[in-house]
Amino acid sequence: MVMNDEWSAPEGNPISLERAKELLTGNLGVVHRRILAASCLPICWFPLTGERFRILHNGTVTLIRTPKRLLGVTAAHVIAQYRADLVVSRLRLQLLNAVADDLLSRVIDYSERMDLATINLDEGLLQEAGKPCTPLSWPPMPPEEGRGIMLCGFPGGERIESESFEVNFGLFTGMGIARRVTDSQISWLIEREFQIDDSILNSLPRNFNLGGVSGGPLISWFESPNHVAHYRLSGIITEHPDYEQNDVSVERVVAIRADLISEEGRISTVASAA
Repeated sequence: MVMNDEWSAPEGNPISLERAKELLTGNLGVVHRRILAASCLPICWFPLTGERFRILHNGTVTLIRTPKRLLGVTAAHVIAQYRADLVVSRLRLQLLNAVADDLLSRVIDYSERMDLATINLDEGLLQEAGKPCTPLSWPPMPPEEGRGIMLCGFPGGERIESESFEVNFGLFTGMGIARRVTDSQISWLIEREFQIDDSILNSLPRNFNLGGVSGGPLISWFESPNHVAHYRLSGIITEHPDYEQNDVSVERVVAIRADLISEEGRISTVASAA
């Protein structure tokens, strides 16, 4: 969780900052993590030839249920990397445990400019994935600047592989506030001096490689006038600090707004007026 001296709580909210911290380091933090874990799947691929099993790359696919279809959404550069690797060798692609070698034929729309790609999914594929999945509901809603968000993905550095083709994916989760919201982007600034560190909300280690979280969801929290909280998908992660390229002047995660995506899975450069 990240806050700073410029942040202020919503006027009239009955929960104090101290109480909010207590809740997030208790069962509420566990519930938030479960919501995040059920909303996405790791996507990975590996060569079908060679002497040993090794995953070349992995990313994250966010799950969305619109009135028209079941969508998977990831960063366009994840799909671009898969296409590039496919030129070199024959690959097996999976969404966790589900084989999806037909992924490219499932792509609905692809935008290098917005760094988004949408994928047509089905219930059978989610069942084959082998973990509880709860696609995020429609429509998405952008957050207010300075209000609560949470985000997640599957960093490649947390992935554990074995020679028997067994893979464990570690889930990165973050909670904080929306730093800046534009017509197309949402940013989250990792301000370490304001982080909460406990057994549930572990602080992000310095120089932690977030490669693999691209395509993960950024979810926002909203409150009714009676202080009833609910969450909605707001964005898809496309950028994160790249320590290998020494891009660490600002530790910032950027998501493209999910309301650039239509019910059918088409990608626009202008957010819908929902």
